[in-house]
Amino acid sequence: MGKTRKGLRYEAKDKFFFEAKKAGFVARSALKLEEIDARFHLYKPAMKVLDLGCAPGSWLQYAARKVGPKGRLWGIDLDPVRIAIPRVTTVQGDILGLEVNSDNLASLVPFDFIQSDAMTKTTGIAESDCARSVALAEHAMRLARAGALRVGGTVLIKVFEGPGFTEFYVSFKPQFHWTHVLRPEASRKGSREVYVLGLDYKGTARLKA
Repeated sequence: MGKTRKGLRYEAKDKFFFEAKKAGFVARSALKLEEIDARFHLYKPAMKVLDLGCAPGSWLQYAARKVGPKGRLWGIDLDPVRIAIPRVTTVQGDILGLEVNSDNLASLVPFDFIQSDAMTKTTGIAESDCARSVALAEHAMRLARAGALRVGGTVLIKVFEGPGFTEFYVSFKPQFHWTHVLRPEASRKGSREVYVLGLDYKGTARLKA
């Protein structure tokens, strides 16, 4: 069992854990993505997807099923992805060190969709955890503005609510035609995490990068 910010206890193996395993996913986080996708229809066949913070691989599993045999997925995480997923390339590395012109990425950009479920190991100190979360989210958008995301593309990023979140979202909104802040049902009760969704990337912010 663990503890949330409100002092609530949760069972590590709750109904979402078992639902994810039944569906063949390596982690329950795939159900959060599935819920958001069911509402907004994020994926199309043959899409190119960049996954930031991809381990253990459940978001890649879900996305690979949706983009089909002509899709292409590339993911990065400090931890290795230990499962084989068709049409998926993963790299063990630091998201914050990733640049669009790196050897790994240059031949793939622009992507249709940047998805990030990334988070550093939490400390239990709300201000510190939120700041780290926002730093990862800001870097995802830095990559988008530098050319990793095509005009008209989509971004979905996990961010912790708290210090720095409002400022991040204020800067995020103008870069898309539609934006949403989402809290999927599969998120643990009391968790600070939300998912920021940007649809139809304008691309104009790239001039300021």
